[in-house]
Amino acid sequence: MDKQPVYRQELKFRVSRADRELLLRRLSAALTPDAHGKNGVYTVRTLYFDTVYDDALRESMAGECEKVKYRLRMYDLDETYLRMEKKVKRGAGGYKIGALLTRAECEKLIRGDCAFLAQKGDPFLTECYAQRQNGGLRPREIVSYTRAAFVCRQGNVRITVDSDIRACRFADAFFAPKLGGAPVTAEDAAVLEVKFDRFLPDFIPHLVGIGDRELQAFSKFALGSMYALDNE
Repeated sequence: MDKQPVYRQELKFRVSRADRELLLRRLSAALTPDAHGKNGVYTVRTLYFDTVYDDALRESMAGECEKVKYRLRMYDLDETYLRMEKKVKRGAGGYKIGALLTRAECEKLIRGDCAFLAQKGDPFLTECYAQRQNGGLRPREIVSYTRAAFVCRQGNVRITVDSDIRACRFADAFFAPKLGGAPVTAEDAAVLEVKFDRFLPDFIPHLVGIGDRELQAFSKFALGSMYALDNE
């Protein structure tokens, strides 16, 4: 499991295609591309879990101050780095904890065979097992997107622009080479996220035009639940 979780602030905005292209040029010129992916660009595939009572979905839809999501993540279809996570959001801040799994373990998890979680000796995975037993935690939907990420050492800032956001309701497609699924947002829409620790350097708001944007509580999970339909 991760060490002591670190609270980070998170601001989200929707951007148009034209705005996205301009934004990416400005970010590329001023910040360092994330070391992951090619020039900071990579794909993210997330399998979200929820209880039999849809607790996580209800929290997201109702705009609750505190939200908890369990999810399994894969980057650029890299099966050597598969991470089960819990993301806790409190207001504009939050933190993540997680643990790595193998593909075989992920396939068991997707099938509902979760006993191994309690045998790993990891407190977080034991918690996931308890959630499965007590709350019926189960796979809900897959959300995938293309991410362009940039970092700034001051304030430990990470800025991401997510596009081509799609959702699929079939959990067993998590390892499929081509996911398919239905678009979650309009074709020309993207999501800008600004994440930082305790402060945001003065030049960042100007760089991304925060003053001209409307802050939004954008949830890929909630939108994915509405549009998680297979293309076939």
